[in-house]
Amino acid sequence: MTKIDIGKDFLVFLFVYLPPLIVFIRFLRERKRNNLVLVIISILYIIISLFTQNLIPFIFVLLNIRYLRSAESSYYSNAKNEYMLSFESNFNNKFTISNRLAEDYSRFKFSIKKLNLLLAIKYALQSYLITILISAVSTAIFSKMSIEPKQQEIVTWMSDMPLDKFLILIPVVIIFAPVLEEFVFRWLLFEKVFRPRIGVYLSAILSSILFAFIHFNLRALPILVCIGLYNCYLINKKGYWYSVFNHFTFNSVTTMVLLFEKLGMIKF
Repeated sequence: MTKIDIGKDFLVFLFVYLPPLIVFIRFLRERKRNNLVLVIISILYIIISLFTQNLIPFIFVLLNIRYLRSAESSYYSNAKNEYMLSFESNFNNKFTISNRLAEDYSRFKFSIKKLNLLLAIKYALQSYLITILISAVSTAIFSKMSIEPKQQEIVTWMSDMPLDKFLILIPVVIIFAPVLEEFVFRWLLFEKVFRPRIGVYLSAILSSILFAFIHFNLRALPILVCIGLYNCYLINKKGYWYSVFNHFTFNSVTTMVLLFEKLGMIKF
């Protein structure tokens, strides 16, 4: 493994794998869990993530969503009984992570039951048509500039691997990655970190550029920025699972094309 590969892996871990752990630990600290337990969880998370790719971060995203639901329930339960709380107690609890995120579970529709499948398919189709147009334009520009960007590494890697390993990797690409990356780039970075500080438009652009950059591929860069911007719109206006479904659709199409190619059903 070269220094460049190590650097890429470090950046992926920093921007994609680490954020779900940080949010999870903050929820646990709020619940006054033993510090030794938190250290052990963190060490195990880091070690296991190095060998399982998206699996453990994906699981921690689901745990964080569960904590968001719990935070909302707790917040409104306390609000109903607010007359029983002292001013000092309210002040001390004001800045807890649960209080700050109390409305996010409903605001961003983290309940998958809120997903309207037909509407999600409609948005995904619109998004895919846009990415096809962006792909055609970017390809023409690269060609005019005599630039021949390489295929995305994950695509090349999946193309070259045996069928049995490819089948095992499918859930990682089409399920774990969309759930994880939409949580990190759309909810955490776009909505919670950037948007309160620089506004909705700049935060959408910045988070989408980071999302595209972390895939380390010039050829896919315009498409990934486009998907990022569209998913910022979806999470902001429709909800988290709409952006996940759009991401899932894009990854699924690419993965199925590679699968059909391996099975000899299509040729390039």
